[in-house]
Amino acid sequence: MLKGKKIEAVIQDDPNLIIFENSLINNHYQSLSLEQTKKDLESIMKKLQKELPNAKILIISPSPVANGKTENSLGLNYLDYIHASEQVINTNKWTYLNSKEGIEKKLKEKNMRLADILTNDNIHPNDQGHYIWFEVMQEYFK
Repeated sequence: MLKGKKIEAVIQDDPNLIIFENSLINNHYQSLSLEQTKKDLESIMKKLQKELPNAKILIISPSPVANGKTENSLGLNYLDYIHASEQVINTNKWTYLNSKEGIEKKLKEKNMRLADILTNDNIHPNDQGHYIWFEVMQEYFK
């Protein structure tokens, strides 16, 4: 998000609400350090809060992935990145929804497997996965 100038595009749109999915899946696969992950999150939020002081910002976790316990070259798994980002989010008292946990709960309720809602890459949600993610978000906003 920082290198791709995506934040500038968001700022230019001047939204009232920003739903920001933390880019932890990419950080895990690219073996970025937890420190860099925390710094990037802080930089993104600092810029959004400065440039869009009246916008509501909701940070959401990425969806569950099939190989979330697999360690990268730093010996870190996906959950390590989620926990590290949650520390920064809680410290700064930012609004946060752990949508990963919400999706996992929905899967249990519906007696479904994670594989049922992922595309062939085992990372991205398929149509059914996006719908379950929508249900989690809808419940949050109620």
